[in-house]
Amino acid sequence: MSARLLIITGTSGVGKSTLASKLASSMGFGKVAATDTIREVLRTQFGPSDIPALHRSSFEPAGGSAADDWRETVGVVSEGVQAVIRRAEERGSDLLLEGVHFIPGDRAIESWREAGGLAAGIVLFVEDEVAHREMISDREKHNGKRVEHYLGNLDRIRSIQDEMVELGSESGWTLIDPTAEGDPSEAVEGLLSG
Repeated sequence: MSARLLIITGTSGVGKSTLASKLASSMGFGKVAATDTIREVLRTQFGPSDIPALHRSSFEPAGGSAADDWRETVGVVSEGVQAVIRRAEERGSDLLLEGVHFIPGDRAIESWREAGGLAAGIVLFVEDEVAHREMISDREKHNGKRVEHYLGNLDRIRSIQDEMVELGSESGWTLIDPTAEGDPSEAVEGLLSG
């Protein structure tokens, strides 16, 4: 069986971790990595004065547009993300990668397929702003993060989402709105059926 790579990206509060957890179990992914975890490891090596973008949320203002500031946070994590993907590819291991620190259309999917594996990229998004706000509000109940931090930046989060959806569409990634699709698991499972 060919090694599988599944990348799930999207902005804050769209259900990436929830979907990744469900798919890891149902599809038998032995390795799951979150870009937030990779970022946390990198933070132990570089302080805020060394790499400021490493120490802020993907949506926090840093002087540029929301999309530009997001791209900067992706850039500082990308080497670590690529290393995790490369290691799985070299070992022929399945990998499910989820997180906001990934630009749809990155060469990783194409490279994985060229090496003989099965690969798919998914952009999760929530079209309806009210539903997105509700999903973010529900996060506080699940993981204790300050909901005000997210809701106060919802315009930036949704601007980044627009950028991700556009890039995903241009790159042939699968776009899924979990609030419109019901349970997206079945559609995702079909992407890697080989």
